[in-house]
Amino acid sequence: MRLFLLTLFFLPLLSVDILAQTGAPIGPQVISPEFQPGNTYRFVTKTEVMMQLPGQGTKEMVIEHQARLDVGVRKDGRKGVEIKARTERLDVDLRSGSRELKYNSLEKEDRETTLGKHFQSSLNRWLDLKLDSKLRIVSAEEGGRAGVATPLPGLPQFGPDELRKLVASIPQGFPEDPVEVGDEWVLKGDRSVGEAGAMAFEVTYRFMGYTNFEGNNCAVIEFDGRLTGDLALTTDAGSSLAQGRMDFQGTSLRGRILFDPLDKTVRQSEQAISMTLDVPAGPGEQPARVPMKQTSTLRLLQVAASQ
Repeated sequence: MRLFLLTLFFLPLLSVDILAQTGAPIGPQVISPEFQPGNTYRFVTKTEVMMQLPGQGTKEMVIEHQARLDVGVRKDGRKGVEIKARTERLDVDLRSGSRELKYNSLEKEDRETTLGKHFQSSLNRWLDLKLDSKLRIVSAEEGGRAGVATPLPGLPQFGPDELRKLVASIPQGFPEDPVEVGDEWVLKGDRSVGEAGAMAFEVTYRFMGYTNFEGNNCAVIEFDGRLTGDLALTTDAGSSLAQGRMDFQGTSLRGRILFDPLDKTVRQSEQAISMTLDVPAGPGEQPARVPMKQTSTLRLLQVAASQ
């Protein structure tokens, strides 16, 4: 099953304890991320997915992706920034029952395996992005060396698409207007998931105050919400599950975002999602109810002047 389709559109969250901060700002706060020209940002995203498939045991996927974002002014003179985004590291761990596949992009021997060639075919591609003043992507251009296309069915490829999703995710969930502690705002809409279909989401955010995170005084935004919709199902070869639609039931998401007002960026965020999937079975059979849990984290490794 193409589990990776479920990881493409969820918003970031984080679980931390809120601490009273001496000297924390009082009154309405402007909480809005920026990409500052002349800076290089390094982020690591980590996604963990676990499913219990009927007759197939537990399937687990852990993917860690490190990206570098070099930010400059827009050469066309318009408001916003330009970003050159590239992948610096990728770790993948896939487990199904007693079977396990691993890949580390920094290990030469891993790059020579079938799994390694699958990922390497897109890792060397970079992405040039133009963003407007609200950090919305207005154009994207791919470049770099392309490897031999060796996609394996049911596995993602990490390249320009994932870089674009990372950049687009960072400003998500922030309020448009100044907020005070306790204020709430709602984000809702639809999100396309490739060719599989679309999901509807409704998420409520709350400004909870400030906390000290690794020596940084960060604003904390909590959120929770729900997802609805269905996706086209593509099964693994030899799977007992049939092609069809996959309906989402009992889906919930929750978490928090840590925002650094000095560097004007997300320091760390984490999301937790739990759902029960109604997955089509064979002809004449009742749909299988499959529980799934996913945790996704985003962490700022470094922000520094570009070299």
